[in-house]
Amino acid sequence: MSMNIFKVTPSELDLRFKKFRTLSEGSIKAMVRSLEKQGQLTPIVICSDGPCFVLIDGFKRHRAAQVLGLSSLMAALICCKGALLKAHMYLLNKKSGFSIIEEGMLIRDLVEIDGLQQVEVAVMLERHKSWVSRRLDMIRRLSPQIVEDLKLGLIPPGSAQALARLPQCNQADLSATIQTHKLQAKECKLLIDLWCKAENEEGKNFLIKYPQKALEFAMGGEDSAERIDPRIPAKASGWLKSVRCLERVAAAVRLKSKHQIENVDDEVQKILDKTLDRCESECRQALKAAREVLKPVCFKSLQTGSNSEVEA
Repeated sequence: MSMNIFKVTPSELDLRFKKFRTLSEGSIKAMVRSLEKQGQLTPIVICSDGPCFVLIDGFKRHRAAQVLGLSSLMAALICCKGALLKAHMYLLNKKSGFSIIEEGMLIRDLVEIDGLQQVEVAVMLERHKSWVSRRLDMIRRLSPQIVEDLKLGLIPPGSAQALARLPQCNQADLSATIQTHKLQAKECKLLIDLWCKAENEEGKNFLIKYPQKALEFAMGGEDSAERIDPRIPAKASGWLKSVRCLERVAAAVRLKSKHQIENVDDEVQKILDKTLDRCESECRQALKAAREVLKPVCFKSLQTGSNSEVEA
């Protein structure tokens, strides 16, 4: 492949391939600082398409040049056409430059627009055919709005494949929950797994409305669920963990009671009733004891406050 280097005007470049690249504000600002301090270290890559030059690689440098008002950029001109241009754009950034969403978008374009077979795309991108197949399936399953949210970084990029498991009509609800509660990729995957396993709409709605509670109950253990406020002394933390555990169990019982017990005979009903009575009694006594523990603490605080007022 032949290559020539010369100067081009940023405003005159064709940006038709910009849709495959996501430019964050942070990366643009960093590139602006780099151009100001060191100048252009590497040329952008372009190709010729009739009277215009198409930008293949260097979208951050191009945007930063526009911000700075630069009149020219050094560019390397490559001589290739069609699908090879898209492949070259990927290969130039193969190690670190493409997100899974960008890969999916590029592969879909090569298959649906350029008419290539998945095997041909795999060879062209120097990847295995199963890698191509997985990304193509993912991008086809995601709704356009979710793809846009992922590109903008509103949803963790690691959640793309999990979201693709959902019907497109439900993806927006889960996306809104992920964004509202600022869930991480690992939490997104677990929440979506729980949603897919939910047996009814009520369970799914609970996951959407109260994702943190659902995740805490699903993960269990101190590492994920028991985040104790640092203001609480060590002696009280064990007590608080037990109360939180009781709260999670109560939520689970409430959900399961609506759908998992039906059509039992009289004998079984008596057994369940007795169990419920014992549980109700124990819970009532436990909560009463917990309230009693807090009373001296509240009294002490009030007493301290009164003494302070007298001294003042």
